[in-house]
Amino acid sequence: MSEQTWIVRPTLPTRCGDQKTLLYPPTDTLVLSFTMHGAWVLPTSIDFERYKQALAQTLSVFPPVAGRLCKKPDTEATKGDIYIELNNKGIPVSVVDDYDTERFPMVNVLVHPEEMEPWIDPIPMETINTDEPLVRFKFTKLHKTGQTIYTICWLHALGDGYTANLFLTYIAHFYRRASTSSLPLPAITKVFFPPPPSDQALADKILPLMKHLRDAKVPEELIPALMESEERTLPVHISFTPEQMQLLTKRATSGMPDPKVARLSKVDVVIAYLVLHYNRVLAEVHPEQQQVDTIVNTLDYRGNPAFAPTAMFGNCAITLTCPSFTLSPLPPNAGARDKELHFDRCLATIASSIRAGTVQSRNPKFLEPYLHWHNELCRRCYQEGKFQYILPVTDREITFNSSHAVNWRKAADFYESGSEWVEAKYTRFHSSSFIERYIRVFPTNPVWVPEKGAPGAKGIERGQWDHSLDNGVEAAFRLDKTIADTFQTRIKQELQQGIGRTFAQL
Repeated sequence: MSEQTWIVRPTLPTRCGDQKTLLYPPTDTLVLSFTMHGAWVLPTSIDFERYKQALAQTLSVFPPVAGRLCKKPDTEATKGDIYIELNNKGIPVSVVDDYDTERFPMVNVLVHPEEMEPWIDPIPMETINTDEPLVRFKFTKLHKTGQTIYTICWLHALGDGYTANLFLTYIAHFYRRASTSSLPLPAITKVFFPPPPSDQALADKILPLMKHLRDAKVPEELIPALMESEERTLPVHISFTPEQMQLLTKRATSGMPDPKVARLSKVDVVIAYLVLHYNRVLAEVHPEQQQVDTIVNTLDYRGNPAFAPTAMFGNCAITLTCPSFTLSPLPPNAGARDKELHFDRCLATIASSIRAGTVQSRNPKFLEPYLHWHNELCRRCYQEGKFQYILPVTDREITFNSSHAVNWRKAADFYESGSEWVEAKYTRFHSSSFIERYIRVFPTNPVWVPEKGAPGAKGIERGQWDHSLDNGVEAAFRLDKTIADTFQTRIKQELQQGIGRTFAQL
């Protein structure tokens, strides 16, 4: 193998002009040491000189990405504030020539971090006051397949998935020399919230909805808990076709008291379906354990100017506990049809609780005090050196985080009109990190099916592309080893045999 690395700096002048620093609010300090990884399997090579020019143009639009993370001096009472020094120092881009790899190994959208390690240029744990770039890109040219593996390491402190995706989409547009007028211009600003009101009744109402922050842990407690969880659990991957998602939504809507006013999203129903199956398998394997009756959702609150502009650069997400749900028991001596109707009603009940939480999060009268407390708990976490507790808090909860609406594949669309590869039709996207009972939802990838039947890469074997999962979703998470295989097998069987069929056979 051979490798080259360049430092790419923004085209001057940048949008920040003479501004020297960008001060962080507490909401951005919650994820100071977390890194997001993404990998795109491009069907061909690209022009790296052209890519570097596109990246330089994008850094001019997003100048904080080319800066460095810094901290003001501590005082006796508090830690110093975090800020980005807008120094235009740039970010590294590496290109590796790989003459040995015959097949790219990743299959699922979400993979274990160890699978990602050979393909990324990692960011060190310490980035504050270290002159460490906040983003790193790496290209690996697979000469035996003709593919290129394009990866990013993005420090979460820069921004959430929305911010990273918008940044990548600008690069792709500039590379294709396409107009960026259709893309939102990132708002390089920060919102600083006041302290929460001294209203104990309001605090008693809001704080239980953010247990992940209220019960934050120091690393000495969190890291062993995460390691123990990984040893005790297995990864689960469930993919849904668009037709299956549509049918699930239809079934849930029909189970509503008034289907005419149902406003359930497809992701609401997919999560409800997974939870319903989890409870069913749990009742068989661990009847002594409490079943799930509460969903915790990760939500973006951009779009309300008082809290976050639509394209705000940074982290704009809250984790909200949705209203708990109660499933009605199956009537005694129920027939097959009654059981299917019961399935529809249960699906509707769970999906409705998720939708109720989403609707609540968009109400400014609720969101304003919620964000004030969210900001205050983020501030405490930073000052006390704690991290949000992302593992399940109780047996009764499952958390989910959906990236279904984010087109990650098109964020690496380097192909112009008329190309066979245009609009990332044959590009695959992968990310990493599994957490116990924390369901992550991503758009599915196209699959190359070789004639021999084994997964492969175009150019290795004859075969064809399978697009049956296009516009579908993959849900991935970890479950206890005693339940994971049964859960995954049951769902995959039902998706093949017909949704709701196994419930009718109980």
